[in-house]
Amino acid sequence: MQLNKRSVEILNYLFNADGFVKIEDIAKHYKLTDRAVRYNIDKIEEFLVENGFSYFEREYNRGIRIKKDDGLEEFIRNLLSDKNIESRFQYTFSKDERIKYTAIKLLQSSQPLKVSYFQELFFISKNTMLKELDELEEYLKKSGLKLVRKQKYGIYIEGSESQRRKLAKELVFDTLSYEDILNYMSTKMDSNRYSNFQFDILFSDIDIDFIDSLIKMAESELLRKFSDEAYGGLLTHLAIMIKRIQLKKDVYALGFVNEDLKDTKEYEVSTKMIKRIEEKFNISVPQEEIEYIALHLLGAKVIKNKGAENEDINKGLYDVALKMTEEIEKIYGIDFKDLKSSIVEGLVLHLRPSLYRIKYNFKLLNPVYEDVRSKYNELFLNVKKVSRYIEEFINSPIDEHEISYITLHFGAALERVNMNLNHKPRVVIVCGSGLGTAKMIASKIESEFNVEIVDTISSREVENIETDYDYIISTIDIGKKDGKKNIKVSPLLTSKDYEKLEEYFNYKSKRLNDNNDLKLVNRLIYIVEKYADIPNRELLQYEFLHELKNYKEFSKTWRYIYMLKDLITWKTILLNAECSTWQEAIKLGTDILSENNYVDDRYYDAIMENFKNIGPYMVVAPGIVLSHARPEDGVKKLSMSLVTLKNPVNFGSELNDPVKLIITIAAIDNESHLKALSQLMELFMNSNDMNEIYKAKTKEEIINIVTKYSK
Repeated sequence: MQLNKRSVEILNYLFNADGFVKIEDIAKHYKLTDRAVRYNIDKIEEFLVENGFSYFEREYNRGIRIKKDDGLEEFIRNLLSDKNIESRFQYTFSKDERIKYTAIKLLQSSQPLKVSYFQELFFISKNTMLKELDELEEYLKKSGLKLVRKQKYGIYIEGSESQRRKLAKELVFDTLSYEDILNYMSTKMDSNRYSNFQFDILFSDIDIDFIDSLIKMAESELLRKFSDEAYGGLLTHLAIMIKRIQLKKDVYALGFVNEDLKDTKEYEVSTKMIKRIEEKFNISVPQEEIEYIALHLLGAKVIKNKGAENEDINKGLYDVALKMTEEIEKIYGIDFKDLKSSIVEGLVLHLRPSLYRIKYNFKLLNPVYEDVRSKYNELFLNVKKVSRYIEEFINSPIDEHEISYITLHFGAALERVNMNLNHKPRVVIVCGSGLGTAKMIASKIESEFNVEIVDTISSREVENIETDYDYIISTIDIGKKDGKKNIKVSPLLTSKDYEKLEEYFNYKSKRLNDNNDLKLVNRLIYIVEKYADIPNRELLQYEFLHELKNYKEFSKTWRYIYMLKDLITWKTILLNAECSTWQEAIKLGTDILSENNYVDDRYYDAIMENFKNIGPYMVVAPGIVLSHARPEDGVKKLSMSLVTLKNPVNFGSELNDPVKLIITIAAIDNESHLKALSQLMELFMNSNDMNEIYKAKTKEEIINIVTKYSK
């Protein structure tokens, strides 16, 4: 039998584990459902038994463990080692992996490749390969490229060089994260065989350490530290460029001529980089490539910019940042005061590369975009509003991923308004996503805990930290460092992250909270004084403080009332989904909750059992299913998903079929969801808004309607 990619990874995980491992721990590690893990475990066990080894050991409440038979360790090591992997087992690519690997292989190939080459590589039949080539053909059309098939000659891709390179980079970053690239740079090997195939195509016959040295030279000359994302993007672009020029594919028309570019420091550095590349690889690089790399450098996100104070900040850009900041102040009714200058200057530093990306259509994807929309949607919409100043300044629209990065910047600024600095544990922030995310994390941590953030760096700088520190807080895995405490958190600091940080740091002291209360009371008194005389200011101050204290005591016992907008979020909406049966429709709703770790696999099974025993009673209104089970049936967190169907399906309800909207509710008790459920029923009663729900093409349309009922 064969093992697929995921089974191989889980086998390796189990082999290296100490003692028993629980199914839910494996599921959490690989972001799978419990059911998917159990399926893989069964396959792995069958594979081991077929090869003469024992079944797994299983113990209730402890999990599973590989039994250490004689020869098993050597067998697994040989199985996972590169030199034996081809002969000892066959790695099974998924269909998506096969299509994408075929695309990138053809994009990088100097000549047509036979269909039989891919058949043998993937261990699939000719018919399967031909069907997947049909899908590849449609996939390439979306990028303006054409798949050419010639009998007895092979297959190849036709299209412009710019479109070929653009798709090649998209495919690389669709299958490889910047963490994968950094790991490969340090080990020249990735634990994922599919990733290794991609790296082999991308970096074979290229001195990748030389390219790494060029990027470090650019950082040194520009007095900047690129984010890990920018580093990975530049490394990939240079590797693809070198390979394409070696194949005599060196015409890369940018579609514009930019004489001003030649006056920039980035152009000077780009010229130096290209000169070294030409000498190293004995190739001739055209002028257009120099410009393009200069634009890469101009548009690169940075984690640190030591040279910023030496740059002549464009007056127009400063005015844009100032207008945006002042409008945010008005929207939130705050005054940044002494912080304003640093907020504006920080925004200018962020906007400078952003403007080049927008102007020259360099798309930058924010890996936490969906989380920003979900957790900071109001701020995002306000930042989107004030971003019109950018659009007017450069006469070009700004996309939502760029706006989400600016949202992080203003989120950090708003956090700093009430921030109190204390000389406490010294913390270094390690962030791969860029300056905006790093500043957001630093501000949130400093506002909540008695710590001092002493530096923000990329993961590549960890080995050379010069600053004295006590802890590292990182958004990515960085391994151990000098025995110091390393704390990994999400880029958006979830409640679990706060619980983790609480183990290491103290929250701000009560004295500081009392001081903030006094500041609030004094602001209120100042407002009252504008409209009335105050006979006894001190007594009013005492009364206000007393009421505020009572309110806080009441708040401790007050239970948060969940609104509909708290449960139906960007993460839990799926529009115009396709399915052919009511069972598939139910699964669409539960899968959303399962993928977000709100429920486990039992929840879907429980809902199906309810339908089997009681019938389609959950079809509560014409076209609407309210899918649910009991809290004890696998609910982990109060949640709700919304799914609209492209084509309605029948549930067996004479009165209310066919169904085109599935709402799946996962309640944790009998009360906490009732307010949101009441608001949902109110929405169901409004036919106009329900029609808008059915017609919606974007999640934002749904969110706007849901927000209207969340009062």
